[in-house]
Amino acid sequence: MGLKRTIAVGATGVAAGLVARALVREMRNGEGEGSHPEGWKSVTILGDSADFAVDGYPEPLRDLAPMLEVRVDRAPGDKGFEVHARVLHGSELPPSVDDDDPERALRRALRDAKQVFETGEVLRATPRPHGHRPSTVFGAIVDRAEDDAKGEGVL
Repeated sequence: MGLKRTIAVGATGVAAGLVARALVREMRNGEGEGSHPEGWKSVTILGDSADFAVDGYPEPLRDLAPMLEVRVDRAPGDKGFEVHARVLHGSELPPSVDDDDPERALRRALRDAKQVFETGEVLRATPRPHGHRPSTVFGAIVDRAEDDAKGEGVL
């Protein structure tokens, strides 16, 4: 491969990386198509909606309930029900929540409440059933992505 072609391929790769980084930033700022303009976050849960709020919401959502507006609707095609929630303006996170971003705390609480309602527990990827993975640079990156996935998006 000639020098000119190598430089062109490298420049194209750098340009693609910059475009991808800009798109990721745009989505994280809430301007992407994955964000609802009014701040609603939703999760579809398999089960009967009448059982969802018995004795209050499941534990992960119960801690945030005073600062939320929650709506429960039937899911399309009788596939359970949908829980829609958004943070009320001016609300502060309760001290029991170990997160400083209300939107991220809400996403995590909705996902955990779904798991508690459907399985009875919050499912965890760690400790890994196959044992301890040695610490490497790329392994640390994957571990960090797994830790952030619940609050930011699905890994």
